[in-house]
Amino acid sequence: MVNIENILREGGVENYKQEAAWIIKYSHNHEEIARRRITGEPLQYLLGEWEFYGYSFKVGEGVLIPRPETELLVDIAIHNAQFTMHNSLVYDLCAGSGCVGITLAKETGCSVVAVEKSEEAIHYLKQNAELNKVDITIIQDDVLNPVMQYEIADCVLINPPYLSKIEMTSLQKEVTHEPREALYGGEDGLDFYRKIYQLWGNKARFFATEIGDGQAERVMRFMPENSVIVKDFNNIERVIYSIKE
Repeated sequence: MVNIENILREGGVENYKQEAAWIIKYSHNHEEIARRRITGEPLQYLLGEWEFYGYSFKVGEGVLIPRPETELLVDIAIHNAQFTMHNSLVYDLCAGSGCVGITLAKETGCSVVAVEKSEEAIHYLKQNAELNKVDITIIQDDVLNPVMQYEIADCVLINPPYLSKIEMTSLQKEVTHEPREALYGGEDGLDFYRKIYQLWGNKARFFATEIGDGQAERVMRFMPENSVIVKDFNNIERVIYSIKE
C-alpha cells in the first residue's frame, strides 16, 4: 500500500500527517490526490469540500477557500448585532462560496441575500445553499456598483479582497490557485474599504467587515468613529464592526 504520509512529507507538505488523514478520510484516489497536492494544488480544491463553522461547503477553482479566521465574522454578527437575528435580513457581500451567509442562516434562521460578482463563485454558492438546505437569495452583482438598489437590511457583512500589490507577489503556492479577484484589493489593499461603507453603511444598522493583518488603523479611517476592532484566535486584528445608535 502506498504511504500517503511519505508522499506528502517528501513533497514538502508541512502538515503532512493531518493532510494525509484528511485525504484518506475524504477522498478515494488517495495517491493521485497526494501527488497533486505536492505540486501546490490546495487540498481543499482536491477534496472538493471544506468545513466552515461545522458545516460543509463545496469549493474548487474559481472560489475563495473558507478560512477559520472568517468564522469570527459570523460570531460577531450573532453575538453583537443589536437585534434578533431570527427573521432578520442580512446582506452577505462578496459572498464567494456563501460560507458566511449560509452559516448565519443555518445558525439563526435569518433571511440572507448573498451578493457575488463572479459567475464561477455563484456556481458554488448555489451548490452550497442546496447542500446545506437553506433558502437564500443569490444576486450576481458588483457590490461597488454605485447605482445598485437594495432595500434596507438589519445587517451587512463583507469579506472583501484586501491583499496589496506587494502581498500578491509573495503568496504561498496554494493561494495562487485561488481567484485573484477575491484576493487583490488594489495597490495598498484598501480599494474596497474606501468605498464599501460609503455605499453600504446606510443599508443596515449593523455593519461588519473582515480586514487583513495590519490594516485596522487604515481601514478605521473609512468607518464611523464608534467602530470596534476585534482580534482573531491568532491575536490579529481581523474584523471591524459598527452599530448605528
